[in-house]
Amino acid sequence: MTLIPADSVCLEACPTTTIASGLVKAAFTCDYYGKSGVTVSSPPDFWATDYYDKLSALQQLNSLAMSGPCYPNFVPYTPVMNRCVPTVTEEQLLLLSSANTGNTSTGDITYMLASMSGDSDKIQEYLEDLLKAWMVIVLCGFLGGLVFSIVWMTFLRYFAGCMAWVTVISFNVILIALTLYCALKAGLIGADEVGISNSGTSSNATLIGNTTSWSIGEDTENAETFEYVTYLMAAITGLALLFTLLMIRRLMIAIAVLKVASQAIAAMPLILFSPLIPFVLNVVFFGWACLVAIYLYACGDLKKDDAGNVSISWDETLQYMSLYHLFGIFWTTQFIVGLGVMFTAGAIAAYYWQRESMPKSPIRRSIHRAVRYHVGSIALGSFIVAVVQFIRAVLEYIDRKTKKMQEGNPILKYVMCCVKYCMWYLEKVLKYINRNAYILVAVKGYSYCYSAIHAIKLLIMNMARIAVINTVGDFLTWLGKIVVTGICGILAFLMCDMSMYTDPDSANYLTSPILPVIVTVFIAYQEADIFMGVYEMAVDTIMLSFCEDCNTSGGPHYAPPLLMSALGKSTKKTKPGE
Repeated sequence: MTLIPADSVCLEACPTTTIASGLVKAAFTCDYYGKSGVTVSSPPDFWATDYYDKLSALQQLNSLAMSGPCYPNFVPYTPVMNRCVPTVTEEQLLLLSSANTGNTSTGDITYMLASMSGDSDKIQEYLEDLLKAWMVIVLCGFLGGLVFSIVWMTFLRYFAGCMAWVTVISFNVILIALTLYCALKAGLIGADEVGISNSGTSSNATLIGNTTSWSIGEDTENAETFEYVTYLMAAITGLALLFTLLMIRRLMIAIAVLKVASQAIAAMPLILFSPLIPFVLNVVFFGWACLVAIYLYACGDLKKDDAGNVSISWDETLQYMSLYHLFGIFWTTQFIVGLGVMFTAGAIAAYYWQRESMPKSPIRRSIHRAVRYHVGSIALGSFIVAVVQFIRAVLEYIDRKTKKMQEGNPILKYVMCCVKYCMWYLEKVLKYINRNAYILVAVKGYSYCYSAIHAIKLLIMNMARIAVINTVGDFLTWLGKIVVTGICGILAFLMCDMSMYTDPDSANYLTSPILPVIVTVFIAYQEADIFMGVYEMAVDTIMLSFCEDCNTSGGPHYAPPLLMSALGKSTKKTKPGE
């Protein structure tokens, strides 16, 4: 059953008068007069919705019977986010129940209105909770995300080595424990050999050969399965231990790079706010892009078919303009990303290469260099990625249009999936190359093409070193995001548990802390992601600068003392040719 079948209409104010107050004009909301199909004396405006009093007696009776063109307001409405939602009181439910004379049972009306009221009330209460808990969101979300992100990066500066070693050792210990567990299940070793007492478990144990293993389901099948798993785990564990031993020196370099990145950020703390520039540019651009898209959409011709359905069609020129606009969105978005990378990399590079004579305002100088000299390089790199993204969009469109054809041809479906995956992977590779090419452009001032080729060479020549640095750095920054988000969420819960938010008589009483905490956690994670992104950018810049420094004759020459000590070399800086 549908209680209110009328179409939605726009009103200046939400109706508050109901039919419980009488059959008056204010108790009814009508369809737009121009679309109602009725004729009245003194016709109102085309968009009028308050002409119930002008209807004939028969039309008013039809309106009361829910047949239009006007419909009774059973409950008052209140505005929520530019929508009118019903607010039902117990008194109104009783009045509706007692006044019901139609075919609908009193229980149905009461249930439907109560359900409608409950849903709208919950939405309204949740939205009000956000307004009441604004202090929680500001303090724990915005301020907490900022403070704890900075604290985490400071923590990394002094304890990155300890955290990295604990992570690596824990990883190897877990692999060893899993291997022993599988060997125990397979019966390859006894419980006593690993220090596990099997007293009291004789009823659950089965002898396989001369050793004891605990059965799960069929003993023999499980033992054979765990035996194969044990051999696989032993191979993985052995390779992991061997890799760890071979990577000890590179791990020390990775830890030194993390610490140097922290030092660089500490030397220019304002660099933490450098992502604000691309963020503002993205907001402005997307606002403009949406405006242009709306105008392009509105330029189409309205067409009406025989069934009365209205659609919009675009001529060939408008279609090409839409494709041009879509490509422009891809290109500009990637261009803004390149600007952000260039701004941060240029400032961090100044710390690595000009540490003792670092110029004043390195961030401002980095922005000036990027805008003055390197816009062409950014435009070229972003254009290449935008072309691949545009091709992916076209493939997605073709995929949607050929769904039925693919369902009857699995080979075609497989080919389409492979092509889409290859283009996705190509985009990821190009973005990674672009990131490192932009760093070299900012560091050394090379052209884009030379920087891209040189960056690939450096990445290949230092593959093992870069893999360790990226693995350790990515893990610690990911852990930082989780820790910052968790702390802010816990603090938000604690704040919402204060008396000012839990006392029903308080003006700031919260019906539920869930939504404020969710918003707080979301904001905290986004802030942590932004600040940790700066840290990751600093790590990548220091790493690539170090690789470039090592690539010179007799290098490295400009590495900070931490990196030199990790290499086992003197901390005295040497210049090329000395």
